[in-house]
Amino acid sequence: MNDTKILLSALLHDFGKVLERTKEYKTREFPDDIKIFDTYAHPKHSALFIRTIRKIEKLSNFLKGHLTEEVEELVLTHHKPTNEYGIILQIADWLASSEREESEVEKDSYINVKLSSPFRWIDEKAEELYYPLDNLKNIVPKKKDEVSVDGSKYSNLVNSLLNKFPLVDDIEQLLTLYEFYLSQVPAQTTGFISDISIYDHSRITAALSHILYRDYKEDLLSNNDLEAIRTGLKNKNIVGEVFEKPLFTLISGDLSGIQNFLFNVTSEKAGRMLKGKSVFLDLLTRYSAKYILENTRFTRVNTIYLGGGNFDLLISYTSDEKLEELRTYIVENLWKLLNEDIYLCIEWAHLSILDIFKFIYKKQEISNKLDKKKRRKFNELKNFYELILQPKEESIGENEYCTVCGKKKIKDANVQERWCKTCESFVDLADKELDKAKYLIEERSKLDKDPETVKEFFEKLGYSLTFSKDPFPSKEGKIYQLEDVTIGDDFIPYGFLFGSYNIPESDFESIAKRNIVGEFGDKKLTYLKMDADNMGKIFKKLAERERERVREKEISLSLTRYGVLSRRIELFFGKEVLEFIKGNKEVYPVFIGGDDLFLIGTYEKLNKLALEIRERYREYTGSQDVFTISAGIYYLPYDFPLIRGASLVEETLGKAKGFRYPEEAGATKNKVCVEEEVLTYKEFKEVLDIAEDLTRRILSSEKQASRAVISKIERSIKGFSPLLESSLKGKISLPSVWRFMYYLRDQKEIAERLADIMISNLLRNGDKIRNPRLILVATKIARMKTRRREA
Repeated sequence: MNDTKILLSALLHDFGKVLERTKEYKTREFPDDIKIFDTYAHPKHSALFIRTIRKIEKLSNFLKGHLTEEVEELVLTHHKPTNEYGIILQIADWLASSEREESEVEKDSYINVKLSSPFRWIDEKAEELYYPLDNLKNIVPKKKDEVSVDGSKYSNLVNSLLNKFPLVDDIEQLLTLYEFYLSQVPAQTTGFISDISIYDHSRITAALSHILYRDYKEDLLSNNDLEAIRTGLKNKNIVGEVFEKPLFTLISGDLSGIQNFLFNVTSEKAGRMLKGKSVFLDLLTRYSAKYILENTRFTRVNTIYLGGGNFDLLISYTSDEKLEELRTYIVENLWKLLNEDIYLCIEWAHLSILDIFKFIYKKQEISNKLDKKKRRKFNELKNFYELILQPKEESIGENEYCTVCGKKKIKDANVQERWCKTCESFVDLADKELDKAKYLIEERSKLDKDPETVKEFFEKLGYSLTFSKDPFPSKEGKIYQLEDVTIGDDFIPYGFLFGSYNIPESDFESIAKRNIVGEFGDKKLTYLKMDADNMGKIFKKLAERERERVREKEISLSLTRYGVLSRRIELFFGKEVLEFIKGNKEVYPVFIGGDDLFLIGTYEKLNKLALEIRERYREYTGSQDVFTISAGIYYLPYDFPLIRGASLVEETLGKAKGFRYPEEAGATKNKVCVEEEVLTYKEFKEVLDIAEDLTRRILSSEKQASRAVISKIERSIKGFSPLLESSLKGKISLPSVWRFMYYLRDQKEIAERLADIMISNLLRNGDKIRNPRLILVATKIARMKTRRREA
């Protein structure tokens, strides 16, 4: 047995369930040694699959070397283990599946059971949604009667997977194959709520198996310990010294200083540098996590979460000295590249099995440690004085410093564009590599000097990274697929990199010019920042559910659901949002991923996009009140300093999230703040409709109105505001309404729309229009859309 074999055994232990549900394979036709073994049907299917695949002539060397009889036996016996490795797999399987909740509903036709959306587990009022039995290209859940599952659909999915399986040449490739084909396949279809996929269950089982295997090999666990754990879990009696022993290490990383780093760019080539920096930050967390995993002899399987400048890794018990050494190496080389501009904060905690059953709480403890550490940046550096405080021998004279970062000396002080190697490397990344790139090629490397460029930083970690249009520039490299979530016939990627890597348009003036239609429009950019709400509360509720079940003498580990929820939200931002803006030259995606996004683009596109993204998120989660999203919007000149624009839109997002009405105990979020005005999404839709009405009337061939009407509409707020307030109290003065309508008599459509708002407030419950200043937001947009183009 070795690390790879235990991972293969864990990943394949439930694969037989998928084969079984096709109804194409009969247990009576199995070889006698498999058929007579006293176990469930699915381990027999899994074992026969391994035996069959080993006979394929064109099998990868990786599978030939590791998919052995030992793996077959472990998979066959994982419910009735015959050795210590089988016990390890059984314990990991029990831990990973301990979150399952019983259900009487799903005990009959197990083949037709659909994978239910995980969001309803948190929000009981959310709509019941189910995932189609399909690959990862189709991840949007639908209503129950819109999804059908049967043996033929299983056959189609499985046959496609089986055709690719012989090509698997690495654990990462197998994980990618699983993610693509099995993310929508329920892990359990009899007796339990089916809201966890085989992919998610298998990867967590594999992560835990590898951890326990390593603990066993390093003598942290004995055979007696394994038997005691197995017995305790089986009897739901997790007491004793072995359950309190530190066996796991949870490591979290969190980037600090992102905004200042990203937007501290020169106006020249701003778009290119911004994209280069954005991609660098994504790769920074990705490859820092990978560096830690590989140097503790683990794989991507043990990544619980990665996205949005954060990562969570779960590995075996690892000494503080080893982890401090790895952290220091990353942080020191990051300092040498960028000084104090960006900081990757890394913390960890050693956990026992009892701690694992309080996973969310332990995760929160590490988050608190990260917050404290951010206030003491770079203190982990052993040569802190040398690197930070000691004066540098190299002096920088006038006109010798980089005009972008202002910190590093350039060799040729006579050139007009004074860029240091580091700043130049961000632009080179966008200009020379990211343009139309479809793949990231990773090769092993070694660098014996301090890093001065983006590429050299990753080489210092041991990875040579190249972006490419061609997937086969090197036979040795690992190939990761950018943005496009597919698996072709030629090869299996080592993973999918979600988020925005390509640049449809990087010249902000060119984007702003797209606002101009004919003779009218304003060369302004819209800054849009959106962020998923309530993530802290959502994971807190997950922890409370876990604790309730433990109180009821159930064994419940929220680790899998934590990973499922995080991944599904990340898929929405990194894949779904990207799908409907991809290639649009009116949108510049600064970053998309994790649980937020930041876009710069035309006001025409981004105003509508804010509403569309919010509506898509509601459809994706089925939730009205818990899984919501807030937005900040700012309209700024195309040449406005990026760092200031980013700060302004961040402030507006904060206002949207922090706003509350006087009668509310706390902020309900789920709002959009346009510059200074906080609006509900319903109010923002009214804003866009009123602005569109005004624009159409002003620009119509009949010249139904002049631009002067915009000022008149703005002045009407004096009459509209008290009327709106009265309508919210359930009363209204008809003479006042008539006077208001008379004031806007020459703009009858607008007047009627505003009157309808008041009547709707009176007659309908639910979401009401409360902010009269929506008129001013509408007129601001109308002014931009009707401004005559400058000569």
